[in-house]
Amino acid sequence: MRKAPVILTLFMLVGFLGACAGQPLAEKPAEVAVEHLLSGTAIFGRPVNAVELPQDPVMSLTAEMRRFLADIAPGASPQRRLVTLIKAFEAQKFHIEYDEATTLTAAQTFHKRRGNCLSFTLMMVAMARELGAEAYFNQVVVPPVWSHDEAQTFVVYRHVNMVSKDPRGRRVVDFNLAAYDPAYDQRRLDDTSAFSLYYSNRGVEFMRAGEGEKAFLYLRKALELRPEISDLWANLGAFYSHFGHYSEAEQSYRQALYLNNINLVAMSNLARLYRYSGREGLANAYAERARHHRERNPYYLYYQARDAYEQGEYKRAEKRLRRAVWHHDDHRFHFLLGLTRFQLGDMAASRQSFKEAFALVSSLYTANIYKRKLGLLLNGFAQAKSATSLR
Repeated sequence: MRKAPVILTLFMLVGFLGACAGQPLAEKPAEVAVEHLLSGTAIFGRPVNAVELPQDPVMSLTAEMRRFLADIAPGASPQRRLVTLIKAFEAQKFHIEYDEATTLTAAQTFHKRRGNCLSFTLMMVAMARELGAEAYFNQVVVPPVWSHDEAQTFVVYRHVNMVSKDPRGRRVVDFNLAAYDPAYDQRRLDDTSAFSLYYSNRGVEFMRAGEGEKAFLYLRKALELRPEISDLWANLGAFYSHFGHYSEAEQSYRQALYLNNINLVAMSNLARLYRYSGREGLANAYAERARHHRERNPYYLYYQARDAYEQGEYKRAEKRLRRAVWHHDDHRFHFLLGLTRFQLGDMAASRQSFKEAFALVSSLYTANIYKRKLGLLLNGFAQAKSATSLR
């Protein structure tokens, strides 16, 4: 039997739909048997005991790590020692290779010298605290994008980095600080929530490796820590669907929607599940709900505009972008609108859009990218104009 298609909802650098604050909860569906979903009976043939759940030493330090830290500016203040540690990373004296598909504990990241942004942040928070500095997890919601391969796939990146505070202000420590934009929505993440992301990531990694029992235990552990997070239930639904337990998958997605009734991943996966099982009415209803929310989302309008721009359909691109900026100010919207209006020959409007884009950019890295793009655009325009005048 072929498997029903799903959209995975991973947390770090893979797609994941965030809950929107202030959204009303749906009435809890009576048919969702939460205890059964968490029991593991569908996978193990029996209820899983709590003692079987993983207890990874997520932020424990090894003796080698402590020896390493002991040599970091000994005798200096905790904040000075942390600055010295950060500079050592920036100077590549201690190199961590970025691996988006691998979530590791703090100690594993240190010893294997690789991991994703959560792995790096777990290690940095643990080491900063060992130095005596105040440090906490910071969750950054990178604006959503859509895949060109599948316009129905809604991808939201939730990036995690470290924040440390001292009397002089707030210091962000990020695996890729150059691309970090402080304008993005972000919030302090408590340790328990960060650990739930770790266990959920590991669960999906085990699922992808075909290790169903391990995957379930890690996903169950994540939900034990934070049962109120909609996306953890969407991950559990993707897991159940992956292994052919479609009734449990359906109930998991419905629980995700109870906790966040605009969880597009859960809606889309339910639509696919219902279509796969021949329940066309339900499939159409959930697909329509997902479409309704997508087409009122400024980032989906931006995706459509980008696609139109690449096809040379500048009027259509401008129309989508005007709707997008009406809903929300994002420098990407204004910059693409500037490019679009340039292609349409409306130079005054183009300059205004570029001005608004740069006014919204808070990252020097992003501003420099835009400057390079504008330079290439103007150089190309000048060359084309020169070639025309020579004819």
